Amino acid sequence: MVYAYYFLMCMVHFCALPFLFLLSFKQKYKVSLKKRFFIPTPLPKGAYFWIHACSFGEVKSMQSIINSLQSSLDANHKILLTTTTQTGFNLAKKLYPNCTIAYLPFESFIPFWLKGKQIISLTLTEAELWLMPLFCAHVKGAKTLLINARISTRSYPRYLRFRFFYAKLFTFIQKIFCQSPIDKTRLESLGAKNIQIFGNLKLAEIPQVHQSYTAPNAPLWVIASTHSKNNQSEEVLILNNILKAFFAKKQIQNLPHFLFAPRHPERFLEVERDLNAILQANNLPLLQKTSTQGIQNSLNTPFILLDTLGELNNLYAISYGVILGGSFLPNIGGHNPIEPAYFHTKLISGPYIFNQEALFASVKNCIICEIDKLADVLQNPLENTYITQNLEISKIIKSIKET
Repeated sequence: MVYAYYFLMCMVHFCALPFLFLLSFKQKYKVSLKKRFFIPTPLPKGAYFWIHACSFGEVKSMQSIINSLQSSLDANHKILLTTTTQTGFNLAKKLYPNCTIAYLPFESFIPFWLKGKQIISLTLTEAELWLMPLFCAHVKGAKTLLINARISTRSYPRYLRFRFFYAKLFTFIQKIFCQSPIDKTRLESLGAKNIQIFGNLKLAEIPQVHQSYTAPNAPLWVIASTHSKNNQSEEVLILNNILKAFFAKKQIQNLPHFLFAPRHPERFLEVERDLNAILQANNLPLLQKTSTQGIQNSLNTPFILLDTLGELNNLYAISYGVILGGSFLPNIGGHNPIEPAYFHTKLISGPYIFNQEALFASVKNCIICEIDKLADVLQNPLENTYITQNLEISKIIKSIKET
């Protein structure tokens, strides 16, 4: 089966080359596609503990693992960290300067890319289930692990349709650390063995505050990581509920301040236009952009647009409450609640959190509500959130180093 799969991947790779070539001109894929499908980066000789983390979030979640592992290695061993996306690669370069960082080549390249290299262990993260890396690591006698493993409710039926394939793939994985009991059940139904419930690695992250701000006199609500989907905007939906909850009497004295932080920078102008139209129609002050007056000065205004990057943790640290987006419209899947919960804010999320279920299960006092109930929730007293679970990272480090 493995050889048939490899032949199929080679054919897919060959047939997709014209499309990949055209796609590689897009800035987002300019480097990653070249390194993954055309000219993989050669690996220096060495004995590697190989870790694969797909993108930005997975690379970031590996900090405690990689830092702990690196501190225990001698000069004869190296950490190879592969990633798939350009943002993940850039973050890996920044966070792990002493590791060998590379884009993961497509599976047709893997046997040649690893030729002559010693792989001590291969650790895959979350749902990065690649057959050829596992098979080649197995052939080289490497320990193979899957950590932070999860299968979302939404994707589980797709996995079941290809159970025959995953049953074979899991024969090449020796140990699995999964996020939750439901993930363990789903993995076992696909043929996985030797599974331990560990929790989500993002629980081990300690959010960093890089800039200290002074909170405004009134409570600050951060509306974080919002999206649009199918011509619906979470920012518009949330603002309408804020107006219903706090501004129905047209009195703005001593009321909270509201800072909107869209997930994607390319939407800043769209969000500014749409929200200002609503505020103007209600005779309320327009959005103050943080890029214009600076964050500290902007905090003194009722409505703020965070159109600068890398600031959310700094603002969570002084916020009264957080409304976490990516969760009020279907098919987005929610965002990480651990960062705001770390700062003991009041936390509200929508119900569409299928990608973050294990993390939300580890947060106490978070309110989950439909968008049409948000105004009511905002008008009632809320408790501060906190994180209820600690992780024993040493268990994973020990498994990675065992041969």
